[in-house]
Amino acid sequence: MGDKKDVVILGAGIGGLAAGYFLSRTGKYKVTILEKEPVIGGLCGSFKHDGFTLDYGAHKIYSVIPGILDEIVNLMGDRLLKLPKRNRLFLNRHLVDYPLRLGNLSQTLGPAMFFRLGMGYAFELFKGALNRNDAGSYEEYIIRRFGRPAYKLVFEPLADKVWGNPSSLHLEMARTRVPSSGGLEVILKLLGIKKETAETSAESFYYPRNGFGDFPNALKEQIERMDGKIITNAKVTEIRKEDEKISSVICSIHGEHRSFPCDLLISSIPIEELGRLVFRDEDSEFNHAVGSLQFRHLILIYIFVNRPLILSDQWIFFPERQFIFSRIFEQKQMNPDLCPPDKTAICCDFTCSEDSWQWQTSNEELTKKCVEGLVEGGFIKAEEVIGHLVKRRKNFYPRYDLQYEDKMQVVINKLKQVENLLLTGRIGMYNYNNADHCMDMGRFISEKLVVGISCHQIIEEMEKHVRDYRIVD
Repeated sequence: MGDKKDVVILGAGIGGLAAGYFLSRTGKYKVTILEKEPVIGGLCGSFKHDGFTLDYGAHKIYSVIPGILDEIVNLMGDRLLKLPKRNRLFLNRHLVDYPLRLGNLSQTLGPAMFFRLGMGYAFELFKGALNRNDAGSYEEYIIRRFGRPAYKLVFEPLADKVWGNPSSLHLEMARTRVPSSGGLEVILKLLGIKKETAETSAESFYYPRNGFGDFPNALKEQIERMDGKIITNAKVTEIRKEDEKISSVICSIHGEHRSFPCDLLISSIPIEELGRLVFRDEDSEFNHAVGSLQFRHLILIYIFVNRPLILSDQWIFFPERQFIFSRIFEQKQMNPDLCPPDKTAICCDFTCSEDSWQWQTSNEELTKKCVEGLVEGGFIKAEEVIGHLVKRRKNFYPRYDLQYEDKMQVVINKLKQVENLLLTGRIGMYNYNNADHCMDMGRFISEKLVVGISCHQIIEEMEKHVRDYRIVD
């Protein structure tokens, strides 16, 4: 035990837990994970409410990263269910296949709009043959791939609801979500002639039978079995350095201050918070860069309905602006045992900025608008609603603006000066990703450390590695 290096990990979401899990497996590290909340899991946790087990929105276990899905399945075993994926898009009062199919769109939108979509796509295909320059933004990237009419109909309003003005979004935001298939391949998929691949759309996925929060619980169990420690209600108050090396982390735990020795620090907490703890506002360029990184807040509104079941899909996207939510999700579609047999819950989720009307509006008014949207869409009747619950989470989704790469370069260059510091996770790395990517980050860190690669080099290699991540719907 004495030969093991002390590793302190900040944050017990999937990012921090995955790093702790893979490092513990090597037998070379003594892992301590510090979580400021009373429970682990972050947005991948679950909670109980009036007989319901609820997730923080829709989550699935799926991955195209070699070996990662096997890791999770081996970790959880028979605690997992395998489900066929069912999700669509609500457009013009119709449920449309997602990913999009032109045949389905033609029935929904009518021949005139269908013709406009086809002509718009053909025009961009022709223009693209003449212009080989890279797209400069999310907006330009999507228009080139699907045409302006399709962009205006689906992609622009949905992106605006989720990320804010898409013309100010970096094209990496689109690359993360939209596969870079060739023009002919896109046409064949839209026509339904060629099927989506595992890299673009999951036909099935795994889901923990006790709620998605059982995934972080399984990681926690294994870390503790390998003598790692996970401490909740631990608020980091100070990170001590000697020269350019972190020596210890000071925490307040139920009012008591404790010090944790640290040979290696791995952070999955927000970079701005980490910077304040490590550098104590000593670098104005770093502070300006990290302070201008953009995030979206998340609002989840759970509508409890006096009906056994509502949807035939697990989740449905809503691009149209008359709906306040961008997606709805029915928990019971994952596992009926998570809810009372005669009742169900619909989670309406949407993102917004700090100064938006949504964030400033009361929970009661937001709930009212969600119920009105569900009624307008024909999903429920107002008199069936028997309760609601609102959860708000700040700064949960990185938003890549047009300058984000330059800002991140300043941030990373400064953090690399600390000899024994690594970053991981969606928030810790400022990388828009899913739980499987966080598992991969933990594995990547572990594999590099055990062969003696320096933290400085691991950060550089990780920055390149995560650029290949893609969100698979």
